[in-house]
Amino acid sequence: MTNVHIVNHTHWDREWYFTSMDALVLSDQLFSDAIDELKQHPEASFVLDGQLSILDDYLALYPEKLSEIKTLVADKQLFIGPWYTQSDAFYTSGEAVLRNAMIGIFESKKYGDYMSIGYLPDTFGFNAQIPVILKEAGLESVIMWRGLHLNKHVKSPYFKWVSLNGKTEVTALNLPQGYGTGMLLEPTMEYVDGRLDPAVDFIKQYTDGEILIPSGNDQLAIIHDFSNKVEQIKQLGKYDYKVSTYQDFLAYVNEQTLETYRGEFREPVLARVHKTIGSVRMDLKQMIFHLEDHLVQRIEPLTVIADQIGIKLSNRLLMQAWKKLLESQAHDSLAGCVSDSVAEDIKHRLKEAQEICDSIENTIMKQLADALDLKPNELLIV
Repeated sequence: MTNVHIVNHTHWDREWYFTSMDALVLSDQLFSDAIDELKQHPEASFVLDGQLSILDDYLALYPEKLSEIKTLVADKQLFIGPWYTQSDAFYTSGEAVLRNAMIGIFESKKYGDYMSIGYLPDTFGFNAQIPVILKEAGLESVIMWRGLHLNKHVKSPYFKWVSLNGKTEVTALNLPQGYGTGMLLEPTMEYVDGRLDPAVDFIKQYTDGEILIPSGNDQLAIIHDFSNKVEQIKQLGKYDYKVSTYQDFLAYVNEQTLETYRGEFREPVLARVHKTIGSVRMDLKQMIFHLEDHLVQRIEPLTVIADQIGIKLSNRLLMQAWKKLLESQAHDSLAGCVSDSVAEDIKHRLKEAQEICDSIENTIMKQLADALDLKPNELLIV
């Protein structure tokens, strides 16, 4: 009988057709409920969508819950990170995706640990060099959904994804039916016969081994009494269903002989990749591009030069600018498939990030000029 790993999770769009403040209000109840459920069920675990920003937003409401969240993270009940936001992986640059992981991992330290998987379950396609970016961030694997064409790219949804030069590879776990495959888990014959068993039947067309089923969806709460429900489902279904984690399933996959694939993922076969979003809200895309270029090509090198001659300016300022940019590069936000009110929020964040960049640059340039004791007729060119 096929072993089926079921993982309890939520996918949390920080903003979409609703604003980030709408999502914050919803998280007040749902995240509090998840914490309470995990405390009451030490055997349970929950994946908080792989992005740290939503937990930071929640902790701004409940700073007193930091210690219990740290305990849940340490006990491997609550899985957080490694990203700061759920980044787009096609329209943004590799440098921005890398900064997203770097800042997410850095900020995870205040909670203890992070999920060391490049978890991007809803990104609208992937550029071919994602394996290189993941490895640079110390991530050896990726979980993804959209863009894969089974029987064309690979035969199995579990494979090795290789960089264009063939020198870098990560283990890739594809979710053929998405991160909502096992959503609203119910121990009933109607649910098992109508949804769960058929989902496993579909995936079994492409693999002879064990199978991964995520149980959750957009803005959904933790599933209560998860272990008991899965045990009841095991008795009802035709497969050996069991509570698992992404890490446990990944350990199993890494013991198998896997095929390899080199290239991008942009096929709209098993899921839409929304190719038309490339031309949506172009004003925001242009602002994001120029801000990203400003950070990478000017501000970061300038802070290094300044540091080398004794001008000290906190990296936290740089991180704050990056955070506002990364919040605008989440898959929905950068895609532009957002409401007008969200677009206004994005534009305001980009404005604030640009102001930070301009102020950092002005401060350093002035102090560089002072350090060089420039005369009125002398110019400073960087």
